[in-house]
Amino acid sequence: MKQFLLFAFLILLSSCEEIMDVSFSGDSTKNLVVEGSITADTLSHKVVLSFTGDYFEKPDIDMATGAEVTISDGNTTFFLHEDTAGVYITDDTVHGEIGKTYTLNIRLADNSIFSATDYLNPCINFDSISQSSNYNSDPTGSENRYGYDVLFFGQEPEPAGNYYMFLLYKDNVLYSDTVTEVIFSDDEFINGMYLHDFPVCRIREIDLKDQPALITLEMYSVNRKYYEFMMALMIETVWKGSPWDGPPANVPGNIGNGGKGYFMASDVKRQSLIFRPTPRMN
Repeated sequence: MKQFLLFAFLILLSSCEEIMDVSFSGDSTKNLVVEGSITADTLSHKVVLSFTGDYFEKPDIDMATGAEVTISDGNTTFFLHEDTAGVYITDDTVHGEIGKTYTLNIRLADNSIFSATDYLNPCINFDSISQSSNYNSDPTGSENRYGYDVLFFGQEPEPAGNYYMFLLYKDNVLYSDTVTEVIFSDDEFINGMYLHDFPVCRIREIDLKDQPALITLEMYSVNRKYYEFMMALMIETVWKGSPWDGPPANVPGNIGNGGKGYFMASDVKRQSLIFRPTPRMN
């Protein structure tokens, strides 16, 4: 009887198999993608323009060349010139001002027009950073799990509703150079608190290479919409793979006329410290 049941179960499994040949047609639609910002730093601010491509073909990135690009606060207009294909920069004397709203205007070579606006919020002056002990963040992990936290010291201001982005530099070279390593935070659980040795970013032990390194933490005062844009970007890309994932959706940006991406205005503050290799701790 047991053998009969096993045989019937195997037949049932094999009968459930169905081969499906599914093909997807390509999408030749091109949408403008914008990545740009202006900050309170005096430097050449950059706007990168490109076009979306076919998801299944994965062609080379098609840059938007020959565009007219400006950034304006309503009184002063900064003209950007094309430095390399699709990359537009201001003069190195340009800086944004706290409390002003900035508008990015783009006219493409085909005369289509796009724009975006963002408000430049002030950023807090945080006190300092420090280096944690060298420890293994995951006892079951590999050697590159050892490293050092960048610890933050500073007052988080009231009222609630502040949003932050953190970038990390090692020896003046961007260390958090992929979206998965950029840190975003709101003040939901820290509003009005003084943050003492609060871990923000991490340096891998292998990246110090047994030599001291100049570590710089940059803090940006981003707006809620930009915070939500980055959270949505992570949900649609990196934070995927769970059975509880929602259906795919477009990431909402602030580019008008059907454009994708975001134009950001922000203040920025930074603190630096020499990090030195130390013995490991479990």
